[in-house]
Amino acid sequence: MRLSRHTLLALALAGGVAQAQEHPYLAYYALTELPGAIRVEWTLLGGSTCDGQEVERSTDGVHFSRVHRIDGLCGDPAVAVPFQWVDPAPPELSTVSYRIKLGFEGYSSVRSVDFLQLVSSEQRFFPSPMGDDATLLLNVPGNAPIDLRVFGPDGRLVRAYTGLQGPALRITLPGAAPGAYSYMAETNGRAFQGRFVKE
Repeated sequence: MRLSRHTLLALALAGGVAQAQEHPYLAYYALTELPGAIRVEWTLLGGSTCDGQEVERSTDGVHFSRVHRIDGLCGDPAVAVPFQWVDPAPPELSTVSYRIKLGFEGYSSVRSVDFLQLVSSEQRFFPSPMGDDATLLLNVPGNAPIDLRVFGPDGRLVRAYTGLQGPALRITLPGAAPGAYSYMAETNGRAFQGRFVKE
């Protein structure tokens, strides 16, 4: 005896069988981090009755807003239909969550990816003010060797790092006095500099 999709879903929700997929019409759903973007891919198997699909995005995993819409019927009852959308402007330095609204058929599960890239700026220091640890993120290739120097409130060198691998550099200043510090990073003929506050 073959059970319908709706019967399988009801059994899965009731604990009768293990749910093989997170939505009865989704055969595939994945996020891929790209340079400066995130690709959202999904494949529908069935769902020919839903009208339109929406990709929703969130930075807290709770409050979502629509970032893309596909009009028309959602799928085909006989063949798998793949879809893809590339988010050209995901929020920098954040965990980005997505879900897909399948017309009147409900939502996919929430999928998330850490997007630790700089797109609109060349460098970012966080948090500032810092405690004992902070991160300097530079818009450089991941294999670029970076030399980093940190200067104290009096202008004296307090830390020097050589041959670090970017783009994220961890800075530790345990026991250092509070105040305004500065840094200079150099890689492949490029220089980055900035200031930050230590609590």
